[in-house]
Amino acid sequence: MPPAKAAPPPSRSRQPEGFKEFSQLFKQVVHVALGLDRELATRYGLALTDLMCLGFLAEAAEPVSAKMIAEHVGLSTGATTALLDRLEREGFVARRPNPADRRGVIIALVEEKAGKVLEDQAPMRDRLQAAYGGLSREEALGVMRFYRALLEEPVPCVGAKEKR
Repeated sequence: MPPAKAAPPPSRSRQPEGFKEFSQLFKQVVHVALGLDRELATRYGLALTDLMCLGFLAEAAEPVSAKMIAEHVGLSTGATTALLDRLEREGFVARRPNPADRRGVIIALVEEKAGKVLEDQAPMRDRLQAAYGGLSREEALGVMRFYRALLEEPVPCVGAKEKR
């Protein structure tokens, strides 16, 4: 009797129609975005987490604390302090007293230096905004639902040890 044929991994079996193209396009978008961020980081001597921090500060609607940055970038408080020290030393951010809490500080962009980085990100932001503008309200809500579903549960890195 011939050996039984192994079933394909669950993640590849019975893919819905169009999923392969959908998956490939998603990977291309991620690849392009990472490539642009890497190029920009290299141009300004920054790490990718530095760019994440600057983008977060630029889009923030309220004063931003170091703790908020740590949560957004996914770093420990110690690593976030090192990140902010580096960005402050290079003139991208400044620590300012928090007007709502005398004991705290807020992190602010220094437009003269950070503005150049954000300006270089403008073409990608413009493309994103144009693509968004081409969607109906329902389509935009569907895309946002898709992004939220991806972000709901972190995907562990291959080979990473689970936290205990």
